[in-house]
Amino acid sequence: MNRARQADQEGRTVMLTLRNAVDQTRKVAVEVPAGSTVRDAAIEAGIAQGESFDVFTAEGRAVTRDPVDDHGEAVLYVGPQKVAGGAMQLDEEPTKAIQFVSVYDHQVRNDVVPGEGQTVRQAAEVAGLTPRDGSQWQVFDDLGVVVDEVPAADMVGEQLYVGPEAIEAGSVAMSELRRVWSDYPSLSIVRGHHHNQEADLLSVRIPDRMGRSKDGTYQCVMDVRKDPPDFFVLNLRKGIRHPRVYRSARIPGSSTDSGVVCHGSLFLPATDAFSSEWVLAHLNQMMSALNE
Repeated sequence: MNRARQADQEGRTVMLTLRNAVDQTRKVAVEVPAGSTVRDAAIEAGIAQGESFDVFTAEGRAVTRDPVDDHGEAVLYVGPQKVAGGAMQLDEEPTKAIQFVSVYDHQVRNDVVPGEGQTVRQAAEVAGLTPRDGSQWQVFDDLGVVVDEVPAADMVGEQLYVGPEAIEAGSVAMSELRRVWSDYPSLSIVRGHHHNQEADLLSVRIPDRMGRSKDGTYQCVMDVRKDPPDFFVLNLRKGIRHPRVYRSARIPGSSTDSGVVCHGSLFLPATDAFSSEWVLAHLNQMMSALNE
């Protein structure tokens, strides 16, 4: 490496995503100094098993000794080293498909091998999980990030979620929540779901008088970005059929499975939406619905 190139690389880093080729649920994002090798990145990420391993592209090409600079932002696969006729290969070639999952029913999922030049949204249309009523929809990764326009080839091997378009219209000011805590002291803001002193998702524990939860209280999440808010329950006992929990779904902006609570309509003529009175009224209604 000449001095000019070395000087240019000092202080610069490259981001890679590395997956275990055998167990592709194992995924690590790692940031390493420019000029490192892909092998160095795999060791730094802690995803390599022992010294005998290689790193491959989704097409199965070995890139172990390549500089990380050649693969910035790429998804690479770490697997066992195999020498056959002088060539290194994976024991099992990484999948070339994206798995799309319906947020309405996590049992509904389809694998799609993306076509050349397709975006994630175009590949999701092929999966056949988009709403049939013409409503707006988006594709999310397991952190809730919208990935519609990402090149589908960059998401090969990922599990993505197809669901309704994210709603950003509403939220509750933290100053309003302080007035709710005396009645619901367990109420808290879900980490990562607040902005500019306003909350989007709330966590709360509601007493369980019917013995349907795992530990005597319902662990719930309240999506306060819409009016009326959506409620999700996380800890129903296995095998329990609750008259108010009518389907499973993913909590918005997360990869957490839950039960969606049907809480009915609530007429609040003298209450401003997203106020403390609005939050309290819906929490009280939810307590009544869950304990029917």
